[in-house]
Amino acid sequence: MNFEFRHVFPVPVEELERVLFHEELSGFLQDRMSTIMEIEPIHVVRNGNRLERKVRYLPVPMIKSVGPKKVEPEWMEWMEESTYDYASHRGQFKNVPARRTIADLLINHGTLEIVPGPGGGCTEILRGELKVKVFMIGKIAERVIHLNAVKILEEQARVVEGVIAEKLV
Repeated sequence: MNFEFRHVFPVPVEELERVLFHEELSGFLQDRMSTIMEIEPIHVVRNGNRLERKVRYLPVPMIKSVGPKKVEPEWMEWMEESTYDYASHRGQFKNVPARRTIADLLINHGTLEIVPGPGGGCTEILRGELKVKVFMIGKIAERVIHLNAVKILEEQARVVEGVIAEKLV
């Protein structure tokens, strides 16, 4: 399935970029989000206008069990592998499940773009593809994962707005 997520922020593009990619943001997100248990930057390097990141995410499981089997949070863990170009205000991401068996079945990648908006604000636009390669139930799993991803992204946007409003970074 293809997806698009948009969120409007009341700050210019450059200010949103500064906050989104600030080294302290992951701590605020982890402390203030109910959908994510852990966020760990593994690799963050900026060279001129190019940013490369690897960030580990451990979400709160969206389902507690499958039949009698308890779903462990680690099953949902993923690594964001991304690049971002400050000059074009665009980036690419790939979310790779930490568990090999899940990584073999799930594809999630896309783009991030931040565009100026009216009144000095900007819009963050995430577009991408989410595919679960399991016969018959793949499409159902995609919808469940997508709904959870939207909850995570909406909560993240609210936290980022709070960080901006409180001038925490």
